[in-house]
Amino acid sequence: MVVGAVSITVPIFAESLKASTLIVGAIGSAGGLVYSFLPFVAGTYCDKTKRKIFVSASLALYSFACLLYVFSEEVLTLVLAKIIEWSSVAIFWPAVEALLADIGEIKLEETLRRFNLSWGSAMIIGPVIGGSLITAFSIKTPFIFAFLLSTIFCILSLIIIVEREKGSDQNIQASLSLKKASNRHYPLVPGLLSIFLFSSLDGIILSLFPAYATKLAISAFNIGWIVFAFGVARVIIFSQTNKVEAKIKKKGMLLFGTLLLGAASLLTIISNTFPQYVICFALYGSGTGFAYAASIALVLGRWETTRGHAAGIFESIIGFGYFAGPLIGGALSTFSDVAPYYFGFALSLAVLLVQLFYSTKNQKIDQ
Repeated sequence: MVVGAVSITVPIFAESLKASTLIVGAIGSAGGLVYSFLPFVAGTYCDKTKRKIFVSASLALYSFACLLYVFSEEVLTLVLAKIIEWSSVAIFWPAVEALLADIGEIKLEETLRRFNLSWGSAMIIGPVIGGSLITAFSIKTPFIFAFLLSTIFCILSLIIIVEREKGSDQNIQASLSLKKASNRHYPLVPGLLSIFLFSSLDGIILSLFPAYATKLAISAFNIGWIVFAFGVARVIIFSQTNKVEAKIKKKGMLLFGTLLLGAASLLTIISNTFPQYVICFALYGSGTGFAYAASIALVLGRWETTRGHAAGIFESIIGFGYFAGPLIGGALSTFSDVAPYYFGFALSLAVLLVQLFYSTKNQKIDQ
């Protein structure tokens, strides 16, 4: 939730400091650069120690990043705060994903569905809260909100999280039952490409779109509702992933997600009003929902004996997309404000062609 509130606030704050679109993209890329490698490192090390330590430490670090945002008055300080913020996020996600996969008493896909619904629901209201706090109070209010909430949950995490001891009987049984799943060979390339695609496009729309919409005289409150549509669509897809997978399998989910992301990019190019952008972001959210749910299940299902390592790989590819997307999009925006979305469409088309190639090469993907 706090990531959602902060993500919409940073570009608008940067715009108020007279930062160019290229600089706004660079701020987003700074976080993505850290996120392209740190999750892999954090995930690998959290396999060797208690994951709870990583969760609590990341929340404390996020609080510090929010404080830095509050006291920022220059663009360079925003870059530093963004690096610290995404360092925190990079430590948090692999540890949480691995923790949930380890202690889940149900099928991995169902555990991940509930996990996705949890964070996806929070991300729905985060941008709305951010936009509302900016409109009602000031541009820095969402940072204060995020600081307070992160601090509270840092303390609660130390008390509430109960982690199984490594090597416990339950863990051994879970490992043995999942060992059978490891023998199934999913084609990872389509999944890995989907991760890069949705993270690149999400990086573009979350880092660049708020500033672009501000130029179109769309209020921060309405920008929050546009991003709200993204979150709602994603959660709806998350809630139905098991039913959808039963009908079209992971292969179909990846293909359909790519198609929706490409359509959203194309529609963004020709849009210029609030209702049109709501539809665009609903398509972005739906495409991301399909691609995220299928790809994380593929990755965590392949490396079930080292969940932290697998989660680190997944999150690092997301980080690379968050780095490359805003950086390329910001550079292209110097030629045209809609150029980043032409890039998004072209990337979607390229990924779709590769996925179709693997679809014909691998006629069946096991559930």
